[in-house]
Amino acid sequence: MENTSGQGKKAIVPAEIDGWNWGAFLLNWIWGIGNNTFIALLMFVPFVNFIMPFVLGVKGSAWAWQNKEWESIEHFKAVQKKWAYWTAIVYLFFIAAFAGLFFIIMSSMKDSDAFKLAESQFESSRQASEIIGKPFSTGLPSGSIETSEPSGKATISFGVEGSKGKGTVYFDAVKELGQWKINSLVLEEEGTGKRIDIDPHATTSAPVEGVVAVTPALAEKTATPVDVEKVVITTSEANVGAAKAKAGVRKPTGDVNEFWGNFTWDDLSAGEKKLWAVLGWNGRIWGSESESPASEETSWAKLSEAERAALTSLGYDKKSWNKE
Repeated sequence: MENTSGQGKKAIVPAEIDGWNWGAFLLNWIWGIGNNTFIALLMFVPFVNFIMPFVLGVKGSAWAWQNKEWESIEHFKAVQKKWAYWTAIVYLFFIAAFAGLFFIIMSSMKDSDAFKLAESQFESSRQASEIIGKPFSTGLPSGSIETSEPSGKATISFGVEGSKGKGTVYFDAVKELGQWKINSLVLEEEGTGKRIDIDPHATTSAPVEGVVAVTPALAEKTATPVDVEKVVITTSEANVGAAKAKAGVRKPTGDVNEFWGNFTWDDLSAGEKKLWAVLGWNGRIWGSESESPASEETSWAKLSEAERAALTSLGYDKKSWNKE
C-alpha cells in the first residue's frame, strides 16, 4: 500500500492503525503538538475539554497519519507505542507523587499539637474507654489546620479502633496565645452512626492511694462521718470531669497565686495534678515562662463549669482568679 501519510484529508488511513490511541487519550494536547494534530488544543476550551480526550482516543491515530509524514506503518505504530509507554510512566509518577504528598500531609497532621491534644483527651476519657475500649489505635487524620502564630484553627477527623469497637472521632480546636484548646470532641460509633460528645475530663484514672470516692448516695447510707479533706466528691455526670478532688489537695494560705507558685509539678499531689490538668496544665509547661494553657488568660465567666469547679477545689474564686 502506498504511503500517503502527511497529505491531510487526501491521505488514506491504513485499517491496521485506525484504532484507539492511548497516548492521544491521556496526554491529549501534549500528544497533539507532538503529532501535528493541533485540534487537540481544544482541550483548553471549557466544556469541550470534557469530551475531547475521547474524541482524540478514537480519531487520534487517523489524524496523526494525515497530519504528519511517517516512514511506514511500522514506524507509525512504533512511535505511538512509545507515546502510550511514556503516558503510563507519567501517570504512574503523578499517582505516586500524589499518594506520597497525601501521606506526608496526613502524617504531619498526626504529628501536630492539635491532634496530639485531641488524642490525649480522647484516651483519658472514661466514655471513650467504655465505648471503644483500651488499648486503641488511630488512623491517619483528615481535615485542615490553619495556623498563624500565635493563633490557629483545626477541624479534623480520624478513625479509632479499640478492644470493644471502632468509630470516627471528630474534633475542632483553636489556638489562642500559642496554646491549643479543644472546643468539641465527638465520637461516631461505626454501624449505629450514634454520636457521643466526649468529655475529656471524665477520666478512667485510678483513685489516689488511700482515697475513697464518695457519691451523694453513698454518703447518705454511711453513718460514719466523712472527712472531706480525704475523699473525692463526685456530684453529677455534668461535674464528673470537674474532679472536685479534696484528697491530697492542700488548702492555700495567703495569696492563692503565690501559694501554688511555690510548688514544682513534682511537688504536687496526684489529686492536685488532676485538678490542674483540667485547666490544661501538665509537667512540661508547669513553671514555664513562655508557655501556658488557654485557661490562664480566660476570665472566670468564660471558663467551663469543669474548669471553675477545679479552681474552686484549688482555693480560687472569681475575685482571686480575675485578680480583682
